[in-house]
Amino acid sequence: MFKTKSGRDISYYGNEYSKEIRRTGNKDHTIHSIDCLFKVLLDVWCRDTTYPSCQKDYDQENDPTYGQCAITATLVHDMFGGTIHRVRVFGGGTHYFNQINGHYIDLTSDQFDLYNIPLKYDINEQIPREYCGKNADTLKRYKLLVGKMDNIVTNWLCS
Repeated sequence: MFKTKSGRDISYYGNEYSKEIRRTGNKDHTIHSIDCLFKVLLDVWCRDTTYPSCQKDYDQENDPTYGQCAITATLVHDMFGGTIHRVRVFGGGTHYFNQINGHYIDLTSDQFDLYNIPLKYDINEQIPREYCGKNADTLKRYKLLVGKMDNIVTNWLCS
């Protein structure tokens, strides 16, 4: 189990499969597992990486996953492979997550769990990786997230 900066327990959808998922490619990197990536993201997600319409309500201390789904799903895809998927959520918005080795992995599911908003993964649409970088704002937030992550990872070792 992980903790938010406020001390609240937090997890992600598909965490029971984390041991089956390892970093793809031959890059030497300290982030070798989904659990390690989630731990790092809890420190680097911030208001500036949040989807623009979510920024005014963003609470990094207690709800760090809020508005982070598209850039996070893209990052997971780039690091661990698999595919990116999108679902419609209650209220008309969209939500992005991944499928790796036949398992759905959603590092930002807590934003829905926290407020008891139902999320159904089985009816979804697969999204090409290229789609996630088409929007200039999403690409800017993705690059910011990767940069913040690279800065913090140099001081980390995940076991």
